[in-house]
Amino acid sequence: MALPKLSYFPSSTAYSSFDPYASLDHPLEEALEPLVFPSPCASTISPGMEKSSVGVIFNDFKDGERPSLWSKSSLPSPIDDIPDEGIQAWTVLFGVICIAFTTSGYMSTWGVFQAYYEGSLLQDSSRSTIAWIGSIQQSFLYIPTLIFTRLLDAGYFRTTLSTASVVFVVATVLVAQCHVYWQFLICQGLVTGIAAGAFSGPVTAVLSQWFSRRRGLALGMYAAGSSLGGTVLPITAKLLLPRIGFVMILILLCSKWTVRAVALIIMVGLTLGNLTIKQRRPLLVNKSRFHLSSISWSKIYVVYCCAVFSIYLGYYTFTTYVAASSITIGLSIGFSFYLLSICNASSGLSRIASGLIADKTGAINLMIPITTLSAAVYFAWPFIRSEAVLVFLSIAYGTSIGPFASLVSSPVLDIGEKDQTGNRIGVLLSVAGIAMLLGTPISGAIDKSWGPIAMGVYAGSMMLFGVILMIIVRYWSKKEHTRSLRQQKLAYQDSPEKRLSVLYKIDPIRFSLLGYSTLPQQEESITEYSQLLE
Repeated sequence: MALPKLSYFPSSTAYSSFDPYASLDHPLEEALEPLVFPSPCASTISPGMEKSSVGVIFNDFKDGERPSLWSKSSLPSPIDDIPDEGIQAWTVLFGVICIAFTTSGYMSTWGVFQAYYEGSLLQDSSRSTIAWIGSIQQSFLYIPTLIFTRLLDAGYFRTTLSTASVVFVVATVLVAQCHVYWQFLICQGLVTGIAAGAFSGPVTAVLSQWFSRRRGLALGMYAAGSSLGGTVLPITAKLLLPRIGFVMILILLCSKWTVRAVALIIMVGLTLGNLTIKQRRPLLVNKSRFHLSSISWSKIYVVYCCAVFSIYLGYYTFTTYVAASSITIGLSIGFSFYLLSICNASSGLSRIASGLIADKTGAINLMIPITTLSAAVYFAWPFIRSEAVLVFLSIAYGTSIGPFASLVSSPVLDIGEKDQTGNRIGVLLSVAGIAMLLGTPISGAIDKSWGPIAMGVYAGSMMLFGVILMIIVRYWSKKEHTRSLRQQKLAYQDSPEKRLSVLYKIDPIRFSLLGYSTLPQQEESITEYSQLLE
């Protein structure tokens, strides 16, 4: 019998982050042309077919004859209906920005705390010892994301978000009551960091559900919220610290009433985030146990994780020590505090701009040159003694680290199956968190033993090595794309069985849209569909 052709939904953005040919149409559209027609809603659909949420299924088979792969329940929902310009999408983005301002924005002010602790409250502790408070706080922004993104995948996003909000506000208030090192380490380092980590990975994954074409812009605006908080809070601390004293050192300055007011601001921001952020759909349809072996460990993904690890070993060295180092070389305390705000402000502007640029060029194509500039700043930093040049370096470093911070997870969103998004982001950010935990204490120890020049060389070298790994990732991605095009050209001229076999190997997601979802179904489904074509 003559069988109508099956329609599927193409995706022209699936390789937008890694692929240097991001502007090309999806290559499968050409390879599968013999098997598809333009639109499932076209007027040419015959009475023997009915529309489904994904494509076209056939209703002229008897119940006992209809192949199971054509049932509605076996076909996934379309993956390319993400409403980039819908009011709900932009409302979610607003909530995400509020979350970033009150959590990672607060953590961006750690350099102020580092300088203040060294000079007064914890002056008996070494620079690298104090740095552990900030590194634990910053690392736990990412390390637990493997757990929290798994909760997202399993459907516990709302519970996780609300619980973390309460813990973060309580921890903020408790820091004002701390007096000795271990208390700061637990409250400001561990508890606050873990609470903030409950937002980082899940919020990024949820944001990717609402934005596709403008994903880079959305991630840039999300990251800019962090920079906004990191710009406002250090300036506030500088202005109020001489008037009120310390107790604010937690997040703004020092009076107990100030801390409570800041906690109120944080509570308002987190409340807005909880009210406006929502999932479009769960990323998994079940709550099965997570295994690392379930993730697609392609060489591109593994090397990219290594690149992120290397870069984050040096990433926070400048923002952590620039204020303290400036005071050490004789510059004023007030000026030193402003350096951190200047750096964060520059970072915020570049994060938004990088989102717009990355939507056109691809994330990794932008991250490579801009991160190279960050490495160059580290090599120059130890030799600078003037205020004007330090301001210039702060602007340069903030501008260069902004794109990396906003786009770091963007390439991962396009690797592997869509139902692994949360797990892949969780693994990546956990790797980044481990590097953040170790990076600044190592830098502080190197500075103590060998001086600031050695510290700058260490941080710059780590970032430069990460750039080299990203170049390798880009090369492999380009090579993989070329290989896929070659395979698809061969499949185009081959039998239906060969076309579907190649399709499964090069794009399992598109393969699933044709009705097949797992490897054990491959041979049976190909044979079944081939018989129908005959």
